[in-house]
Amino acid sequence: MELKKYITYEEPLEGKSFTINQLHEVYRDLVNKEEYQDFDCWFTDMLKSGVFKEV
Repeated sequence: MELKKYITYEEPLEGKSFTINQLHEVYRDLVNKEEYQDFDCWFTDMLKSGVFKEV
């Protein structure tokens, strides 16, 4: 089974692709937890806004 990958064109991660597990690390390390209290909320918003796209 092939894992889904997501790509972004936003700094500082521009042009990189990520698995869902790697995106959990991005959330843990880089996301403002006051704005996004949990991963699912953040990830949904990032997909809706086009920051991350499935490839």
